Amino acid sequence: LKARTKLTDLLSCENISQWDFDVLEVAKLTRETLSRNYTTGISGGQFCPLLLVGWAILCAPQAQEAMEGSLGNNPERDATRPPRREGAYHFAADLKISPERVCNFLREVEQGYKFENPYHNNVHAADVTQTLHCLIQMMDVEDAERIYNRVDFFSVLLSATFHDVGHPGTNNLFHKNARTALAVRYNDASILENMHSAVGHSLLMGENWKKEWDVFEQWNDGLVTRARSLMMASVLNTDMSFHFSSLGELASIIEKVNEDYMEMEGSARNVGGKPPPLLSILSEILGARKPPDGEDQLWKKCRELADLVLTKFLLHAADISNPTKKHALCVYWADNALEEFFQQGDREIELKIPISPLCDRKSVKRADSQIGFLKFVIRPTYALLGSILPGVEGEVMHNIDANISFWLREKARLSMCTMKGSVMSTTIRKISNFGKITSDLDDEDYTEEEEGGDDPDGDGRREDGEDEEGGDDA
Repeated sequence: LKARTKLTDLLSCENISQWDFDVLEVAKLTRETLSRNYTTGISGGQFCPLLLVGWAILCAPQAQEAMEGSLGNNPERDATRPPRREGAYHFAADLKISPERVCNFLREVEQGYKFENPYHNNVHAADVTQTLHCLIQMMDVEDAERIYNRVDFFSVLLSATFHDVGHPGTNNLFHKNARTALAVRYNDASILENMHSAVGHSLLMGENWKKEWDVFEQWNDGLVTRARSLMMASVLNTDMSFHFSSLGELASIIEKVNEDYMEMEGSARNVGGKPPPLLSILSEILGARKPPDGEDQLWKKCRELADLVLTKFLLHAADISNPTKKHALCVYWADNALEEFFQQGDREIELKIPISPLCDRKSVKRADSQIGFLKFVIRPTYALLGSILPGVEGEVMHNIDANISFWLREKARLSMCTMKGSVMSTTIRKISNFGKITSDLDDEDYTEEEEGGDDPDGDGRREDGEDEEGGDDA
């Protein structure tokens, strides 16, 4: 009961929308509620963070009401008109989605993750799903509804749940170099991302489809086609090899939209010549759902930008968000990611194929790996995202800067320890050498005494008058 009470609080609409939401605590509590032989930690065993996090997001507010009801807290209400809780999408009512089938799908997907993977496991999937939800929640509700529709949001959130399903714990480069069956099947192109997407879609509408988890049963073909397109694009664009090109493409379109909007509006409505927030521009231009007269090019650019953010950026940003979280989560995920990389490197050594970047446990430095990732990947990504979602500046950027500072301090600390260790080693070596010299000198003195005895003149005679053979001095 205690664990269920904590879970109910953690998975409330308010708490699950917080950037520093603790998915590790959810994982621990799900195990506690499902296993009698509960032990600390979250590896192995029976636990289902993805099921509960996905349910709490995709089936809100019914999920929260069910949890509250299980605790005996179930106030009377009109069941046909669920309360409009802040942060809840109301997919079940508005899109005719069955919560039971969503849960069945989530159970099946979660079993497809390899729990033994240090990083790419079901906890990571739950974390990414919740983080994507947070990013969507940073949008102004009215702006979001004018730019996108609920099918869009349901599709990308659902894709987050299976974006890494079946991950083998090794990356694309490993599979390419080892010429694995997956690499052959997907022609070395976004190998794992293609596999994840195929597994998810196979369950939803392919050879592994079952009615019990058919979440699209009430949708027409047009909506299903739209959902499939969004889910495929979102998962395929989590491939890190696309990162810098996607970032450049997004920055370029943002600049163009701002310039075109300023040119259209002039300076009359823009104090200081600055454009309004980007979401406001997209909302204003796209709100009509069709190109207004004289604004065709700007409308098209805005639509292109909105789709790019949804399909190429949001899920990818959530997928690499670990360094943007509070300190404890940042360090936990960094260590787990490195351990998975190192295990891959060990296998690459065994297979006698090139060791992939960051996978050599003998040469990779923990702090350096995180500093580089934060400075050159994470910070530019979230700074650009902040130009679209203003909430990023207030909720995320300070975490990034704090984590950069931590890893810089950690690097300095380790350097100091290494330096001290080096000095100590040199001192010990000098002491050892000095001891050896002293010992050698002592050995030489001992040898002289043994060989020369009391014969200072070296003539074979002792001072007491006896020769070495012990005869008399006649």
